[in-house]
Amino acid sequence: MASTSGLLCLLLCCWYVVDETLGTNPGLKIRLSQSGLNYFARVAVQQLSTKVRGASLPDKSGKAWKVEYEVKNMKVISSSSFSCS
Repeated sequence: MASTSGLLCLLLCCWYVVDETLGTNPGLKIRLSQSGLNYFARVAVQQLSTKVRGASLPDKSGKAWKVEYEVKNMKVISSSSFSCS
């Protein structure tokens, strides 16, 4: 009888582990196609170009090689985008 209860306990433990392992929700699965990636890239470029247009860049100065530079009051007037095909 002791061996039967031990076997039953082992089977119940195995059943619990398998149930917990197979019953877990994977969370979120996403499948992206090339056309989906192209759409995302096109929308991202449009959003970035509208946010960049009219932006002011911070003043910058420094020295590179033997040239000293100072850049002030820069503003983005327009931007061009690349093709996502």
